Amino acid sequence: MTAALAPPGCAVADIGTDHARLPVHLLHEGRCPRAIASDIAEGPLESARKTVERAGLQDKIELRLSNGFQEFAPEDAGCWIMAGMGGTLMARLLEAAPWLQAPGTVLVAQPMRHADDLRAWLIAHGFVIEIEAVCMDAGRPYHALRAVHDGIDRQYLPGYAHYGELIHNPGPIARELLARELRLLEARQQNTPTKEALDDFRARYLQLH
Repeated sequence: MTAALAPPGCAVADIGTDHARLPVHLLHEGRCPRAIASDIAEGPLESARKTVERAGLQDKIELRLSNGFQEFAPEDAGCWIMAGMGGTLMARLLEAAPWLQAPGTVLVAQPMRHADDLRAWLIAHGFVIEIEAVCMDAGRPYHALRAVHDGIDRQYLPGYAHYGELIHNPGPIARELLARELRLLEARQQNTPTKEALDDFRARYLQLH
């Protein structure tokens, strides 16, 4: 699901690669010509190295030790991927790399939780979310998104950061994810001023039924 969101033909950087299965998959599918698999610790990079060697892709996948985007430059990739971490951490890593806020920058993200924090950061920094995909794995729903920087200042409804483009997906997996996010927002209402966002989300969600 995540790999399918990477634009074909782009060099890819997988930030927080862990085992490097994603870049290996992208290369095997012929979706990208080369990739950089990075992680913050040597342990995961060693696991990634073994995966890359088993796949025979040492000449096409570079391994790089990096805290987020710290050891990268704009020309290193055409598509930047973050998968398997929380949306709050993703937003923090993006905030530390302002050079990503340039026309045409493509981000693919698969947040495990707090997708609202990631969406909020993206829309506040000139990115437009083009698509959100969903899948079910081992009985659990997951989603990923692709965003592109165009610098346009758009006006979004109050609840957009919470439902994003998932609201346009009528399938059962998207609805399960939306229902979960709505419950989280309703619980948060007790402590934070989210009434406008909650009202907007409820209204949009009811339209699906």
